[in-house]
Amino acid sequence: MFNKPFRVKSNTPIKGSERKKLKAELQKCYPTITEEDLALAIPNKEEMSVMKIETHGGEIVSAHVVGKKPIVFHIRDKLYPTIYLLWILPGKLIPYFTTWHEVVPKFNNGADLMLPGFIIKEELGLRAYGRLNKGVTVAINSNTNSAAVAVGITALSSEDMYMAGRRGKGIEILHCIGDFLWQAGTKDSPPELGPPGCQPDADSKEIPPQNATTSSEEQPAESPEKKEPEELDTNHESLSEAKVSAETAVEQKNPQETMDDLLNYCFFKALRTTAKKIELPVLTSNFYRLHIVPSCPSEKTLDVKKSSYKKLSKFLDVLTKEGVIEVKEFTKGVESISAIRYDHERVRSFRVDINDKQDQLPVLEKVGEMEKYLPPVITRMYAVNAICLPLFTPTYRKGTNLTTQQIRQYLTEYVRANQLQNVTNPSQVTLDPILSDVMLKKGEIIPSLSWEELMNRIQMKLSTVYEMIFPNQTTPLIVKGELEPVEITTASRAGNKKVTLISGLETYRIDLDEFARRCQVGVAASTTITSSPAKKGQVVLVQGNQISFVGNLLIDEYGIPKQFIQGFDLKKAKSKK
Repeated sequence: MFNKPFRVKSNTPIKGSERKKLKAELQKCYPTITEEDLALAIPNKEEMSVMKIETHGGEIVSAHVVGKKPIVFHIRDKLYPTIYLLWILPGKLIPYFTTWHEVVPKFNNGADLMLPGFIIKEELGLRAYGRLNKGVTVAINSNTNSAAVAVGITALSSEDMYMAGRRGKGIEILHCIGDFLWQAGTKDSPPELGPPGCQPDADSKEIPPQNATTSSEEQPAESPEKKEPEELDTNHESLSEAKVSAETAVEQKNPQETMDDLLNYCFFKALRTTAKKIELPVLTSNFYRLHIVPSCPSEKTLDVKKSSYKKLSKFLDVLTKEGVIEVKEFTKGVESISAIRYDHERVRSFRVDINDKQDQLPVLEKVGEMEKYLPPVITRMYAVNAICLPLFTPTYRKGTNLTTQQIRQYLTEYVRANQLQNVTNPSQVTLDPILSDVMLKKGEIIPSLSWEELMNRIQMKLSTVYEMIFPNQTTPLIVKGELEPVEITTASRAGNKKVTLISGLETYRIDLDEFARRCQVGVAASTTITSSPAKKGQVVLVQGNQISFVGNLLIDEYGIPKQFIQGFDLKKAKSKK
């Protein structure tokens, strides 16, 4: 996860209350941890901060840094220890597995630990891998040093590891020595703790300290007995064979192949779930946005551009050649899926992963992986100006902002107090000198106005302002004049390629990076953030004509009222012509 450079979005010092909150979370996750352990891990006098980072794959991670060392990190609200914390508290938090020291450098290249790389006592049989469930946080050390060198999660349960016959993936690596999260700290070397099982108190405990678990269900991953060199030879016949096993212990990840597998999985999962009774034809872009992306497992992020296909159209071409689907171009340049063969062998043989139990989330909730955006409460108001001040004196001063209801109530009270309502026709209001000066134009002579006309004229005379109240903000933001809308336009680039430009997002405090990323994944097109001399602030550029998607994104997901979106109906207006 951290084997490639990441972007630090923020690094904020935290208060004492947050420090206590983290300690409480550690105690909840790891009940065996003591107050003394917490004092070692999080000294009260050490500076502490929260570093919010975005990984190379787009994952949002928060890491707590104590004394320039990241000690824990959160992924989707789940806490994981770093190797720095495991060095401070060796063997007290999570189970350990042991591998050959030749394997360790390969973790930093993005490799996971395969089952052939586990050093176990095979005579233990079913208990050789402990009693762990799938997805349990574990640490990895080497056969030369008990100090942790990596942190990951089990890819299989202990029973499944045993039944796999030392084939397949055992642990998915999240963080390891030498990666960029380790480099964000003090870059210390692992402490010398001796080979696994050689600690002074190893014989006095049922299991070695590094195998301590956080619950009764998570049992040790290693044998409690002391491992001597002869025992290692028993497990692997000879050191040379062990090194050969170490070379095959990891599987180098090809990012494109991984993304190809994920794309195929999401496509066929969609056919077996949300798109099982879909109405055809359907636009390929809509099928991707509404069915493929929501089918992505919650712990992963789908991005067609990182696959070998690069484009959605090329991926669908392959499926078309295989006979899974049919794609037609009903409108020039716009492709649609016209037929799906649900009886195809690939569709019938596909099975949804039993561990993929996520609910079908809306596409934009899946893409963001960030805190949900909450729109501001926008209210149109009217400010008392010099022209209307004689009417509102002494109740309101110049510059006071009034709502429509307040204006109507004030006019009603003013008319009643001065007995200006027409007795024979109550819908008419007689204009006194003050109302005439405020309401009428120069040279205009009108003895009375209707209530509706009176209200319309006073609103036109008053100055327009907008009140914007953002979440977690007590003081409203006042915008004088008309509120700048989010503007959606299209333009042509080299080769007559269409692009969609979105400006004005900053007025509504929308995160441009997150918005661009949602557009990128939602329509499978590249996005950039740029400055435009003709526009105030920055502009998000999306490849292709994406007016419909962007408009629906702003209304449905960001909650921006339609009257503050300019250009959303541009596509419909052109089609009517």
